[in-house]
Amino acid sequence: MTKIRNILIVPDKFKGSLSAARVADALETAVRRHLVGGDEAHIVKLPMADGGDGSMEVVEAALGDGCRRVEIDTVDALMRPVKVPLLLFDGGRQAFIEMAKVCGLAMLSPEERNPEITTTYGLGILIAAAADRGCRKIVIGIGGSSTNDGGEGMLRALVDLANYPERGRTFSSPEGARGLERTCRSTRPALIRQISESVKITVACDVDNPLLGLNGATMVYGPQKGADEAMLERLERRMERFAAEAGLDPFLPGGGAAGGVGAALHKIGAELVPGWRLFGEMAGLEAKIAEVDFVITGEGRFDGQSLDGKLVSGIISLCRKYGKKPVVVCGQCSLPQQVWKKAGVADVYSLAEVEPDVKRCIAEAGALLSGSRALIAGCDEAGRGCLAGPVFAAAVILPEGFSHPLLNDSKQLTEAQRDELRPVIERKALAWAVTAVSAEEIDRINILNASIEGMKRSLDKLSLKPDLVLVDGNRFKPWNGAPAHTVVKGDATVQAIAAASVLAKTHRDEYMRALAKEYPQYGWDRNMAYPTEEHRRAIKDFGITPYHRKSFRLLEDDSQLAGEKS
Repeated sequence: MTKIRNILIVPDKFKGSLSAARVADALETAVRRHLVGGDEAHIVKLPMADGGDGSMEVVEAALGDGCRRVEIDTVDALMRPVKVPLLLFDGGRQAFIEMAKVCGLAMLSPEERNPEITTTYGLGILIAAAADRGCRKIVIGIGGSSTNDGGEGMLRALVDLANYPERGRTFSSPEGARGLERTCRSTRPALIRQISESVKITVACDVDNPLLGLNGATMVYGPQKGADEAMLERLERRMERFAAEAGLDPFLPGGGAAGGVGAALHKIGAELVPGWRLFGEMAGLEAKIAEVDFVITGEGRFDGQSLDGKLVSGIISLCRKYGKKPVVVCGQCSLPQQVWKKAGVADVYSLAEVEPDVKRCIAEAGALLSGSRALIAGCDEAGRGCLAGPVFAAAVILPEGFSHPLLNDSKQLTEAQRDELRPVIERKALAWAVTAVSAEEIDRINILNASIEGMKRSLDKLSLKPDLVLVDGNRFKPWNGAPAHTVVKGDATVQAIAAASVLAKTHRDEYMRALAKEYPQYGWDRNMAYPTEEHRRAIKDFGITPYHRKSFRLLEDDSQLAGEKS
């Protein structure tokens, strides 16, 4: 049996909806519910991050008992006092900082989001606190920020605390914090370099955007942080001036991350690395991808940025190295199929296909991911390669929790096993239908179109309308507004498709046995009209019947018999 035995589930968070760990749990549930042998599969869950929200939890999971959190008094993006976790590991010699926890976009209400006033000052306090505790290496995840100040606030805080260390340990009020910020009137690059010499800083960066320009920090990420068109122009001019004053590299890949924090940290000696690679090395990601049969990844929104340095692009690159094509599950997908296919993705499943209402899609993401809220129909056909008789197609919606030890691709089963499964499927399925497309219609529209037409007719006959249609193979056409996905070898991997393959095959075999009584000389009760030697010999001896497919190559020598036997 061709069953997927080893599966790696390695998702990012669904921002604003589910953590990466909850996404992984929901996808595991879906696998066990809907894949053939899913209840027996060995599943490895590896929630991941690329430097944004949730990165600290990923690091904690990778390090286990080798790390601990300490709370640091700092300020948020609006200079309000806040306690933020600092993750210490390697015996306290190293620290991890998640920028999203100190000046993250998720920390502000929509009304508070204004990148003209948000600041990275609190991040500078955290970096100084880590250095003050003796950390010689600091890793910073800089995704998910609400800021667009080019790292100016962070640099000012570092200078401020270097000049006034005794005042940098307490921030009892917003006024006090602003007072400290005002003590520094320039970034004083020489002093910044002096501070950076004692600490190695590594930046986990989730994008490749430069600091300035149409693809830079402001123009790409400013709108999601609250900037309108007029503000974008002001922010870009401000960024240009600060970059020139502070000597920031405007073209550095990743320099535009976190509203320019990438460029600012690079200026003081930090190394920028892809966040997924950094966390992947901690968690042994590459070795896990090499070992498994199947990889599932995903994120809340799958778009152009996903293929430009984010986690999904890293997963795709590692899968390509080991000859695998991952499946991407997302909340929304804005990429055309030809783009993600070319990138090396096997398929993309979007929750918005099943639940187009954005608010409900976000609120019910867990149920949608696990498959407990969606009716999934599997489709398959039988008899496509035969020389005579109809092609039969089936559509099946299985109930939640359905399983049977024999269920698999019908071609992998014996006749007795198929006959045992058929009544079980027909009795327990929430809905099922089987239709036939005649040889005459096959000759008129071709076998591919006839197979697709048969599956669509079966879907039309279902007593329940499915939320999602999964079709064996690699070709299908839109049906009745429901999202449809093709699955290569789906009859051996997806339960609903396997069930459809059993029904299509057993119903067709039953039909051909009855037809064989009318035309016993062709042995259709034994070969079911496939192009066997016995069948072709009978065609040569007795001619063709009204049930033969005249558009097919009926004889191996390319001759075609015109006469029909009645």
